[in-house]
Amino acid sequence: MSSAYTFLRTISFLKPIQAFYQVKYKLATKKPLSAYKLDFKETYPLSFFQFPFQKRILEIQDQKFSFSFLNLTSFYEDQIDWNDQVHAKLWNYNLQYLDFLKQEDLEVAMKARLLQDIYSWLWDGKLPLEPYPASLRIMNVIRFLETNQISEVDKSAIQTFILAELNYLSQNLEYHLLANHLLENAFALWMGALYFKDAGWKKMGEKLLKEELEKQILPDGAHFELAPMYHQIILFRVLESFHLTSEQFPVKILLNEKAKLMLGWLKQMTFEDGSLPHFNDTTEGIAQSANELLSIGELLGIKAKKIKLKESGYRIFQIQNLRLIADVEGIKPSYQPGHAHADTFSFVLHEGMIPLIVDPGLSTYNISGRRDWERSTRAHNTLTIDEKNSSEVWAGFRVGRRAKVEIREDSEFQVEGIHDGFFPALHSRTFQIENSGISVIDEVSGEISPESQKVIRFYLHPTVQPERINTNSVRLTSSSHIQFSGADTIEFSSYDYCQGFNHLEKAQVIEVRLKEKSIKSLFINK
Repeated sequence: MSSAYTFLRTISFLKPIQAFYQVKYKLATKKPLSAYKLDFKETYPLSFFQFPFQKRILEIQDQKFSFSFLNLTSFYEDQIDWNDQVHAKLWNYNLQYLDFLKQEDLEVAMKARLLQDIYSWLWDGKLPLEPYPASLRIMNVIRFLETNQISEVDKSAIQTFILAELNYLSQNLEYHLLANHLLENAFALWMGALYFKDAGWKKMGEKLLKEELEKQILPDGAHFELAPMYHQIILFRVLESFHLTSEQFPVKILLNEKAKLMLGWLKQMTFEDGSLPHFNDTTEGIAQSANELLSIGELLGIKAKKIKLKESGYRIFQIQNLRLIADVEGIKPSYQPGHAHADTFSFVLHEGMIPLIVDPGLSTYNISGRRDWERSTRAHNTLTIDEKNSSEVWAGFRVGRRAKVEIREDSEFQVEGIHDGFFPALHSRTFQIENSGISVIDEVSGEISPESQKVIRFYLHPTVQPERINTNSVRLTSSSHIQFSGADTIEFSSYDYCQGFNHLEKAQVIEVRLKEKSIKSLFINK
């Protein structure tokens, strides 16, 4: 029965349009790409900016192909299995995106050959069409056609496939999911409309871009799914679309405005070492880096706008060499929380170029115990009561009950919030700048059993080896330490830190049990 209630709590947040399209797409007959064939359309030349270095994902030797995505590799002899599910769905999606087209060490003729190979699978229905990989594939292929010299025969064949794929996408936009998926659909449709000069797709794409950019980019510049990795991914698309769009289209102004905001947010959230906090579904090796994106912005003449963090729920505290970024927001967006974690009031901390306290990060999208743990409250730098989740994360990308957050104080030097994720108990946390450092004060109120276990965890970067100074203090580096007031016990244990998908590294976590109902953790740098 509890599973049924969890399901009902989850779907209660869906928008009606999502529910409608979930049913529509489930009932629709799946068709091969050939069913979407269109007559040839005239193309318009597009000028792309140079793409930052593409790491090697495909190696070819003696007609043997090896593809490496998400730190996993598959090998093929003579024939590539484009529907390979050995490493699960996300790996196969990466195979379908065709990012190898951006690899400079592969011959253009080989790229064209592989392109026609995967499209033969799609054309016959051997590889099922899906809107998300189709969107990324469309953009990669158009970029390839416009930045390489290929034979007219190959070009004509590939354009036929792309036209059909755009026709498919225009009829299968991801209204059942919305969020970043629908925005990627919009970017692909817009690029395709410009390339083939299709008036209908232009109208549809421009309308969709306007609607979704206004919804998805918050006033403080963050992408509304609040995962820095997805912010980086979407920002690249905004910059690319701005570059491709001529002044005649009003949407260019909007793309410019959103790019400035997004660059401003990115600049605020980037640490001195160039990294971003791994809040929600964020990890390394997927998106363009902050420095690369800021450089592209400069190349396009788009300057980051000075912003103050607010709507995204992130707050920054800095004193001396310490920089703390806190997450004081709940689950957002309510109707698509697939990339959200139960991490309310978590934070990360750097000492200059040195990461000290980190978010354990993301290593898998596969529904598993590991995925459950990475989204759980106990996997974040915040308080848990009896190891419960503050929000009901489940099944990889679902969230049922959500913690309600109230911000009681919000100033430059202090932020205090309270949430009901452990109802009837309440958890309040205060971040504040003090003369000696940055303090984090936790209090538990409301109804709570005296036997309840109240634990706060601090996940350390693999390079940090903590040392106990005394019963109430822990040294992190030669110049930084934590001083606790109100701790019952302080223990060290190990955990697996995510260096990327399917790439874990041992690190230390500090587990602090509360003596009563409040505790103060003071971070000091001398």
